[in-house]
Amino acid sequence: MKRNSKKMKNTISALPFILPGFILAAIFIFYPTLRNIQISFSDYDIMSGALTFKGLDNYKELFLEPQGRFFLAYRNNVLYALIVTPITLFLGLIIAVGINNSGKASVGLRTLFYLPVITSWIIAGLVFKYLFNPGLQGPINYILVEKIKFLPEAINWLKTEWGGNAAIWVLGIWKNVGYAMVLYLAGLQGIGRTYYEVASIEGANSWQKLRYITAPLIKPTTFFLSIQLLIGSFNVFLQVLILTGGEPRGKTSVLQYLLFTRTFQLYKFGEGAAIGVITAVSILIVTLVLNRFMKEDKTFG
Repeated sequence: MKRNSKKMKNTISALPFILPGFILAAIFIFYPTLRNIQISFSDYDIMSGALTFKGLDNYKELFLEPQGRFFLAYRNNVLYALIVTPITLFLGLIIAVGINNSGKASVGLRTLFYLPVITSWIIAGLVFKYLFNPGLQGPINYILVEKIKFLPEAINWLKTEWGGNAAIWVLGIWKNVGYAMVLYLAGLQGIGRTYYEVASIEGANSWQKLRYITAPLIKPTTFFLSIQLLIGSFNVFLQVLILTGGEPRGKTSVLQYLLFTRTFQLYKFGEGAAIGVITAVSILIVTLVLNRFMKEDKTFG
């Protein structure tokens, strides 16, 4: 009884610190999530706020649409995750290792590579739109056509399916490499120099040190970054809005851009909410799979 009474007192004394956070979470997270799920199964009238239950009709309309725009958008999110995430992790690690060994030049290099992270997506998107300009005034076309003669004529990159997707991927990598670099640098600070000294004595080269010492010891950082980048892959929006607008015919669209068009252009709030639910479930599955992988990997302890 005394033990239970003490636990109750501790709980009551902690309530003033817990309640504000719980109330904010309930208002801004729990309620909107439940409301979104409810709308995804309904026909929602924004003017009156009336909900008419439709069951799975909103999901069926997404899945059975003749143009297949939902599946194109989902495919592009998956491709973004599979391409941007590993390249960002690899480049971030290589740059971090180089900066970690660069001595006095490290501060300037860190600033240089981190600048894209703090650059606005809108500004970055407009710069990339200029780089991929369809005419010879676009730097990409000018270099490929006029300088190195790789292409016979200029390409309208942002109006083609794979040209537009490639531009979106390159922008995503450019924006995120600096973030990966900073976290990897923090992880590298925790690796003792003794490991590398012993490896040097044994005759290991730089690649072997990276593969057998650095990479295994920073797996927790890699796991955290993977989660962050994969979640970000399902939240891609601004780069598509600025660069391609989903053209041609939705082949460069992504889930969040499709949600935007269905909700705020076509006023199909139920379908927009359904896309939100599917996105959330996809992120949850990815997180659970990576958590399972982490538990099975002995290097995570």
